[in-house]
Amino acid sequence: MELFSAGQKIALLLTKDESLIEITANIEIVEDDRLIINLPQYFMRYVDQLQVGSDLTVKAFSKYGTIDFNSIVITSPLEDYFSIELDYNAIKFTPSEDIPMVEAVEKLNIKKDGHEYKLKTFGISAEYIKFSSNDDFVLDEIIDCSLALPNDYGIINFRAMISEIDPVYEHEYTAKYLSISESDRQNLLYYMYMYDN
Repeated sequence: MELFSAGQKIALLLTKDESLIEITANIEIVEDDRLIINLPQYFMRYVDQLQVGSDLTVKAFSKYGTIDFNSIVITSPLEDYFSIELDYNAIKFTPSEDIPMVEAVEKLNIKKDGHEYKLKTFGISAEYIKFSSNDDFVLDEIIDCSLALPNDYGIINFRAMISEIDPVYEHEYTAKYLSISESDRQNLLYYMYMYDN
């Protein structure tokens, strides 16, 4: 499921003279780290607020729901194209009313040193997963993972590093993603906001 696509309607929210301004535009191109925006002709009245480094809030609209995130301007609208930062870790997804919210548990398979561990998560985010295991993992250890999402939402494959061991519950671990494909990241983001974990 693509969170962003060319032609998608978005709103750029910015402030001018203590007033909130909304500029309605369309996404022209989706790149790994930015969205290239096709601005309406009236953008010139707000060009001072659209310079490189300026802060703004973005709302993207789809049939699945609304995507919100804070962003910065990367290229000025006075250049060949206008683009803003795309930070998947900062995205908030609000599902539309016809999408059900249900509880779910994700199955996690971890491979390391020729062994496979079948576990379950108790927390996922766009940056890390949390899981418990009776087997020992150590800080900075690299693990290869497959996260099976329920109800046919697919399998997310990624490499992660053990970044935290709970000081109280010693068999609870946090692993930070090191590498994950763009399509898997988008599927994970979509799933995260479809379910209460």
